[in-house]
Amino acid sequence: MSDKKVLNIEEENDNFQYWLMEMGDLLDEFVEEMPSELQLDYSPQSLLRLEEWIISNYKTIPEIKSNSAMLDKLARYVGETFRENIGGIWEIPLDDPKYVFYGIPQIVFKDETISPMCPLISITTCVDRGRGDSLYREYLNRTRSE
Repeated sequence: MSDKKVLNIEEENDNFQYWLMEMGDLLDEFVEEMPSELQLDYSPQSLLRLEEWIISNYKTIPEIKSNSAMLDKLARYVGETFRENIGGIWEIPLDDPKYVFYGIPQIVFKDETISPMCPLISITTCVDRGRGDSLYREYLNRTRSE
């Protein structure tokens, strides 16, 4: 993937700050518009219910990527679930174009022994795998004791 373009750091930081400011309202709308039986309560178990919904509605990565608004909301929900339960902050890596999550919002955990996670990539991975428990396993892998 050497075709990544170098981003305008100031512009991307401004966009990211706006993205963060919208977080609460967009997540409230997302939870409201999703089926109530999913019980989207930001619990780790909700990741299992959400992933089942995701893989029943999106069969391929191009299919979910074509619905960028939904992909964004899904990534926000997954990221907030990890952030709230494990403890961390959102950030957008813009200093190294070779970094795998360059220019994509990620969660960096307070416990620096836990590797950052990129919810958007996690969503596309769960679609690709189609297992139904990828997000939950990713959560468990980050919460196991040293």
